[in-house]
Amino acid sequence: MVNNFRFKFAELYQFFGGYFYQGWASDYRWERGDSPNFAAVVRHFKAVNPPTTVMRVTNELEDLLALELGDEELIAALSELGNNYRLLAEQSNNCHWLRQILEILRESPTKSRVLRELQ
Repeated sequence: MVNNFRFKFAELYQFFGGYFYQGWASDYRWERGDSPNFAAVVRHFKAVNPPTTVMRVTNELEDLLALELGDEELIAALSELGNNYRLLAEQSNNCHWLRQILEILRESPTKSRVLRELQ
């Protein structure tokens, strides 16, 4: 098992710590009827960061998934990486959620969208 996830996956540490920190859901102006959701935040990340940063996060996420950690190990790794997102009922496990993030990171840049942040 890999230890020191925040050092091995420095880009993911910045990504999770910067976009899925403890108060992430309350820091954006959500459209009427929209509840805070991770997909919008990932698309926001893509919209406000250079493609090289997005690619580094994508590569590290692929590397993390390639470790094939069990869900408990993955929970510990994500916690060390600064993640405070909690799975919704329709998301079966953390691995599935990370694969959803990976799909969004691989989407066309035209789907990226800047969220308005609260001041």
